[in-house]
Amino acid sequence: MDDPHDPRVPVNSLVLGYGPMLPLVLGGAGAWLLPPPLELFAVQAVVLWAALILVFIAGVRRGFGFGNRRASTTVEIVTMTAYFLLGLAALIVPGFPAELTLLLLGYTLVAWLDTRAAKTGNAPAHFARLRIPQMLIGMLGIGAALGRVLLA
Repeated sequence: MDDPHDPRVPVNSLVLGYGPMLPLVLGGAGAWLLPPPLELFAVQAVVLWAALILVFIAGVRRGFGFGNRRASTTVEIVTMTAYFLLGLAALIVPGFPAELTLLLLGYTLVAWLDTRAAKTGNAPAHFARLRIPQMLIGMLGIGAALGRVLLA
């Protein structure tokens, strides 16, 4: 098991952290490169995948809180709830600009809050090095899909 206090990013976190961001980049590119109506399918896929990842990250934060006595239960519950609700809202709010904007907000919060939490013991220490670049890759795909929707 990885040491939650070790700031080095474990290999499994590299693979499982960056790997799921690649479909978002591909979906964002597809939103621009695919012919109609497939570009809308690419945008829908970005929304669905990005929301699922955000909900998964909510579970990761809560799971860490369950397993680490140093983690603040209040911080973990509030953070988990915010991530979960943003992911859920992106799935039920109608309209691509709104959905994609909620996801960009969620990914921005993950980058900011998980990085801060890693420095205070409320998240694994390696999140301080992982979350910002990881979320920026995801935001690139979400942002590309949003740009396509806004310019369509």
